[in-house]
Amino acid sequence: MPETFEPVAGILGVDIGGANLKYATADGRCLDRTFAMWERSHELAAQLSADIRHFQGVRRLAVTMTGELADCFLSRHAGVNYIVDQVMQSLPTSTIESAEFYGTDGRFRDDLSARVNWEYVAASNWHALASCVGTRIATNALLIDIGSTTTDVIAICNGQVLTDSRTDFERLADQSLVYVGCRRTPVCALVSELIVNRRPVPVMNELFATIDDARIWTGTQAEEPSDSATADSQPRDRPHARARLARMIGLDADQISCEALDDVAAQVIDAASKQINAAVSRWARRLRDETGQPPVFILSGHGQDFLLAPEGIRVIDLRRELPAGVSRSAPAWAVAVLHRGK
Repeated sequence: MPETFEPVAGILGVDIGGANLKYATADGRCLDRTFAMWERSHELAAQLSADIRHFQGVRRLAVTMTGELADCFLSRHAGVNYIVDQVMQSLPTSTIESAEFYGTDGRFRDDLSARVNWEYVAASNWHALASCVGTRIATNALLIDIGSTTTDVIAICNGQVLTDSRTDFERLADQSLVYVGCRRTPVCALVSELIVNRRPVPVMNELFATIDDARIWTGTQAEEPSDSATADSQPRDRPHARARLARMIGLDADQISCEALDDVAAQVIDAASKQINAAVSRWARRLRDETGQPPVFILSGHGQDFLLAPEGIRVIDLRRELPAGVSRSAPAWAVAVLHRGK
């Protein structure tokens, strides 16, 4: 990622999550930064200001968020208010003249209105992306956005979001939100036991390993030895992934063969895939009932390999539809596009 971008006046979309900050413009310039809200919330304004400076010529912010769920906040209401405050504090030290916050009712609000209408502003990024997809890419589609922590499964009918659910509670209940992602999901949240050398072994209910370790071990996810945002704060490479996965069943890395670990990693990935695809199948059936035809599958995020698309389904991968890298920051891109068109 270059340190600065060419000057283009306009709007910068910002997606403030619990684990990442993502930025994008409508023309596809983007930045994705790891940011552990639960540890660094006091640094948010400064980080936003520093990141915004990478986008020369930008004057307005369009903001969406899910970071209010971080457990450093006593409530979602408190989280929204805090994030709104931090965004507004970042403006005087950046080039930004104004900021507006997207809500699940499709409206942008200033900071005062965002605080009053916090329930709309909370966890709104999925709605922004679905609304953008429905008006610009496919009017009848199933949007499947697989990120590091969660998966959104959003039915779009006649260009509109089909689900009436707006809060995370409601979306968990109707399976339009699946709390499984391609990096941060703990292994013990996916499986209660693993078959090791034909023997079922219960896993330890500890955050010893995540699905990221299974994906690194199998080669589905590239190693990043310089990144230590892992369960044990050790590098994201195959040797350490092997140790973390072995620890889930009470072993050291040298006590499990590569072949056995291949099988263990495959079981973990399969468990995640099944949860995601169960929700996808449910919403695909509902959308087919509404429209009388199979939906188009729109894939976003960076865990597309989890999806098992039925034969004959048309699949549009946003990694090929959007400028390079934007799929990982698609909700940020979406609020920038929506704000420009409002």
